[in-house]
Amino acid sequence: MIYAGEGLVREMDEKVYEQTVNVASLPGIVKAAYVMPDAHWGYGFPIGGVAAFDADEGGVVSAGGVGFDVSCGVRTMLSHLKVSQIAPVQKELADSLFQQIPAGLGSKGAITLDHVEMEAMLKGGARWAVERGWGETRDLERIEEHGEMVGAEPSCVSDRAKERQRREMGTLGSGNHYLEVQAISEVFDKEAAGCFGLEPDEVVVTIHCGSRGLGHQIGTEFLREMLPAAAAAGISLPDRELACAPIKANVGQRYLGAMRAAINCALANREIIGHYARRVFSHFFPMPISICCSMYPTTPARLNPTRPMVATAANFSCIEKVRREHSVQTIPTCRRLCARLVSPFSSAVAWEPGLTCSQAA
Repeated sequence: MIYAGEGLVREMDEKVYEQTVNVASLPGIVKAAYVMPDAHWGYGFPIGGVAAFDADEGGVVSAGGVGFDVSCGVRTMLSHLKVSQIAPVQKELADSLFQQIPAGLGSKGAITLDHVEMEAMLKGGARWAVERGWGETRDLERIEEHGEMVGAEPSCVSDRAKERQRREMGTLGSGNHYLEVQAISEVFDKEAAGCFGLEPDEVVVTIHCGSRGLGHQIGTEFLREMLPAAAAAGISLPDRELACAPIKANVGQRYLGAMRAAINCALANREIIGHYARRVFSHFFPMPISICCSMYPTTPARLNPTRPMVATAANFSCIEKVRREHSVQTIPTCRRLCARLVSPFSSAVAWEPGLTCSQAA
């Protein structure tokens, strides 16, 4: 099922249709493979594709479907400042942000994790960061899972993955990840925007990043392990990039434990980066920065293994989960609002509503 207007459908890469058909052929799929309006060719799944799988019907979890940047997501923060206040110090502010928040391939931060702290971070997520002074308690009310993904299993994360992450906390990495100071140019839904505290001409700070080297290593390792696991389970893969394993299988359960840990890593990373951004802004302005909303990244690990599971690509939540819990009528409003917030890389997204998001819905 593809959500798009005629123009978008005509312009979509042919690979989108091919990959969507491949996803729909996986065992235990619930109803259909869904594709959002901004879909484009991805790794196994089309980017902007989502599907749910039922464990009791032989459903699978796919490391290829989730991808290498496990829990890549977006956070938007309110500055309570107007463009006219930012403009006089624009260059100095940008330089300071660049100095404080490392970016680029293999970038290293000021934080070094030993074994004990690594295990605590993978279990505690953003809550761990807050407890160590790299965030604020109030943030936990407005971010996915309240900052801590339950069920994370650091023991399922390899030593190599942990080693890659030891010096990468609080860093953006490379690719399409960024920290951007943005201005709200237009409001399309005044009621929803009011719930988020968004006003025209206000400056916001948007952070886009994920679980860095740890998540990439988890994806790499389980992708290799799932190829023979799929064959052993009698699953004929239409594309090697859809490497998967039955949810109830040992490798499937271990992957979920590792992926939950990677989600906590991403939650902690975004919290630390937000903390650094606050610190930079406080040097120039006395106004506090608060979180507006946080786009939910990867949903598979949140659901009970005995219920339908989700494998996602890119930064998109499970549209069916939102549909079940908050009714289909809320989805267009959510997508319209979030599309305006993250327009640089998405024309439509669904997100996991938290306290404020539920009010907006």
